[in-house]
Amino acid sequence: MKYEKFSELSDKERLLIKKAFEASEHSVSPAEHKVVSAILCENDEIYLGATNTRSRAIGSTCAERMAVDQMVFHGKEKPQLVALVGFLQREKWTEDNIVTPCGVCLEMYWEMIMRLGLEDLEFLCTSWNKDRILRAKLTELYPRIEAVKR
Repeated sequence: MKYEKFSELSDKERLLIKKAFEASEHSVSPAEHKVVSAILCENDEIYLGATNTRSRAIGSTCAERMAVDQMVFHGKEKPQLVALVGFLQREKWTEDNIVTPCGVCLEMYWEMIMRLGLEDLEFLCTSWNKDRILRAKLTELYPRIEAVKR
């Protein structure tokens, strides 16, 4: 796990983050949160998801789950990299804060890598101003994952 600058990323990684930012206009949130996930698959295909918040939590959709659902719907099952971008309308939240996957989404990713036989999955969790990017593997975001046997 390490912090990087946007300028240090590869062209492919910068494009993935750019696509996520473009999709942020599709976030639906009464609180005006903007959370978007972009998954890069083989052949450079990108699948996007944006948070869709409804008045009842059970009816809401996380950006990460929507992106995974898009990937599966299109028959792609080889994720290479996940970008997550978010800005939350909360007290003391700034454009420099970073969003990471929630516990439900971490569990979903864990189940996905087990089902696909992947060792791990890499994430680029990006601040809204792009000044801070956390590069982390799923096993670093969800450290107890290694205690579970496949």
